[in-house]
Amino acid sequence: MKTWRAAVALVGTLASGSAMADGNKLLDYCQAAIRFNDTKQVNEEVSIGYCLGLMQGVRSLIVYTNTGIPIEKQTCLPLSGISNGQTARVVVKYLKENPEQLHQDEGILTLLALKDAFPCKG
Repeated sequence: MKTWRAAVALVGTLASGSAMADGNKLLDYCQAAIRFNDTKQVNEEVSIGYCLGLMQGVRSLIVYTNTGIPIEKQTCLPLSGISNGQTARVVVKYLKENPEQLHQDEGILTLLALKDAFPCKG
């Protein structure tokens, strides 16, 4: 239970930097990060940094919280690792496939996207 409280607190902290931005902003920011990864042209530095920073924070959160919850509730990121840019692609795909969820908090959406993409096999 303490682990979940810490997870919720960390996600809240990550998201509070933009006054609880939603999935619409996250989609815009992460699409900018993907454009940068593909072209190496920098036009939207703040958006790129925000997206990639959130990806790193949520991935770290997953590693931390996985130790305290049952396997069926864990997110199993690839053992070979996943970069912030790859994580952004997973999140953008999830957001485009689930537009009805764009009103939700961006940290929660990132967690949901990664859980959907990398469920643990119990």
